[in-house]
Amino acid sequence: MQKGQRVRIRKSSRAAVDWGVPHGAEGAVMCHYRVVAARQGAGERLDVKFSSNTVVWGAPASEFEVVG
Repeated sequence: MQKGQRVRIRKSSRAAVDWGVPHGAEGAVMCHYRVVAARQGAGERLDVKFSSNTVVWGAPASEFEVVG
């Protein structure tokens, strides 16, 4: 995933509730990075801004899918 790319929270994501964002919500990637000290499989992270001016910081990239 790249900066500016549109993404959607996966329907299977349990984290959406914790973030206060509805399942299937779409947003734009503000930043994509890798956390070196992260546990196995959770190293890729995103900062995503949603239309409601909600920003999710450091979310696992695996919780999102690319839109169209």
